[in-house]
Amino acid sequence: MIDLLKFHIACVILILPFSLSVADAQEPLRLTRLVESIQIDGISNEPEWQKIEPLPMTMNRPTYPGEPTEKTEIRLAYDKDYLYCAARCYDSDPSGIRVNSLYRDRSSKDDKFGIILDTFNDKNSALSFWTTPAGVRGDEAIFNDGKTENENWNTYWDVATIQNEEGWFVEMRIPFSSLSFQDEDGRVVMGLIAYRDIARKNERIVFPDLSPERDIDTSSRAHPVVFNQIYSQKPVYFTPYVTGGFGQTPVLNDAETAYHLKNELARNLGVDIKYNVTSNLTLDTTLNPDFAQAEADDQQVNLSRFSLFFPEKRQFFQERSGIFSFNFVGRDRLFHSRQIGIQDGERVPIMGGARLVGRVGNWDLGFLDMHTARRENIPRKNFGVLRLRRQVLNTDSYAGIMLTNRIDEEGNYNFAYGLDGIFRIFGKEYLTL
Repeated sequence: MIDLLKFHIACVILILPFSLSVADAQEPLRLTRLVESIQIDGISNEPEWQKIEPLPMTMNRPTYPGEPTEKTEIRLAYDKDYLYCAARCYDSDPSGIRVNSLYRDRSSKDDKFGIILDTFNDKNSALSFWTTPAGVRGDEAIFNDGKTENENWNTYWDVATIQNEEGWFVEMRIPFSSLSFQDEDGRVVMGLIAYRDIARKNERIVFPDLSPERDIDTSSRAHPVVFNQIYSQKPVYFTPYVTGGFGQTPVLNDAETAYHLKNELARNLGVDIKYNVTSNLTLDTTLNPDFAQAEADDQQVNLSRFSLFFPEKRQFFQERSGIFSFNFVGRDRLFHSRQIGIQDGERVPIMGGARLVGRVGNWDLGFLDMHTARRENIPRKNFGVLRLRRQVLNTDSYAGIMLTNRIDEEGNYNFAYGLDGIFRIFGKEYLTL
């Protein structure tokens, strides 16, 4: 039975702010390789730091180009395992430093320091790492040259901050094992953007010199930086879990004269495995996941006639999730992984599945296959998705295809497909299909 067979084409000419990438014309910045170790305490007073020249910073807002009103020194270095970043955010009025949130990935009008890394130097995707004076960590994945962001992406990294009468100070340490990149005999080129936000002044200071016509998370404008003797790694991550519990539920007897306690023993186990097939292709597999560690949804009040939209927060589905993006008008989309494991608002157990994402040659590849278990009157189902996309014409244009299929044990199925593309015709004019 075909529940859905839909082909949707929307065409619109978008006039978008656009500036040609100058990263290719810039002289790459060769980062310093550390000889001695650095303690991550926020102070950045080791001799190794003193040998490194700070990055030249420019005011991005409110005046561009402008001279920063507060002194900011940002230094970067690396060793064989980590990328290190130190920021000295001096402030003439330390009492004006703002911190309003202690939640991860949230910075509501806070002072902030961050870096953006185009790890593949493809001028399209990037990873963002930022912190506040309170040491709050924020990380997100960026796709489509800043047009799409996934704030629910998380990875492993460290940060330490301190505040004193001079301002606030940061040290970051990001493992290369948390970054996907490609090396050529140990030589790695990435794109870099570094910035500082001074909330009370609505001021942003950036490196490199970026005009405010587009947001700073456009990886096509990142400055190239070079690492030597750094090699992409293929770690295997095993994440097993075991849960258990005991409960008693009052149950009315058949005569409806008294209650007796029904004992229930809850137990479950499963495992997730992540493996980098290549430096640019990641395989995630899972068996009997429970996603207990997933962040809770934000509370929303619906005052409209439309259903609320809840983003995907389960970590298994986060790796380069932008590849599966196929959006129409607003939040309508051909595929949303949040629908796997949920039916009619009820949780359906997931038996297991696999997810392969990355790039093969010039193609972006996304493949997903998941199986859900039977629950009461809900039959077992299989969900399959295949996504292919590649750049065409120029670095700002791409075309792609997506196929989705859902089939249950009773033979009912739902098949959908779509073609999409974004093409820069000339200048600032784009054609979206």
